[in-house]
Amino acid sequence: MKKFHAAVEKFCGGVSYISMVALLFAMFVLVIDIILHLCTKNIRILGNREMVELSMVVMMFLYMAVTQFQKGHVRVDMFVNKFGPRGSNIVFGIVEGVTTVLCAMLCFKSFSQTGTYIQSALGTSVLHIPFWPFMIIMGVGFALFTLALLITTIEFFMKAAHPDAPEETA
Repeated sequence: MKKFHAAVEKFCGGVSYISMVALLFAMFVLVIDIILHLCTKNIRILGNREMVELSMVVMMFLYMAVTQFQKGHVRVDMFVNKFGPRGSNIVFGIVEGVTTVLCAMLCFKSFSQTGTYIQSALGTSVLHIPFWPFMIIMGVGFALFTLALLITTIEFFMKAAHPDAPEETA
């Protein structure tokens, strides 16, 4: 399990670099657009909003799994921690399990919606960028996030079964 966790986390970390490139692209488009607007008063980058919105899809969905592995998602555990190590791990495992199932359904739906977007040729209004590649990116992001959730769900239940086991540091 430890090797599989490490391999998936390393793969998700590699994929997250695409997310970082999308962030840099969005920042570059916005900065250049603002500079052009301030210097010329008339020139704007055509479709700047569309480019930034689509890059946000790439940013968010390709980084969710990394955030899960880094324990960066918000979790309100004020009451759950009062259950002790075993009880809190069981509750967190159940919550992660339900979240895993929901994300698996979203992943399936993202990929199945891709066909609809291809057939209907939906895209952005100004630049006519098709939406379907971003639906695939969304599906891949949900697939990686679902895998990360599944791993953390299993780890919570393993900690609940063996609450005295030493905590592993990565």
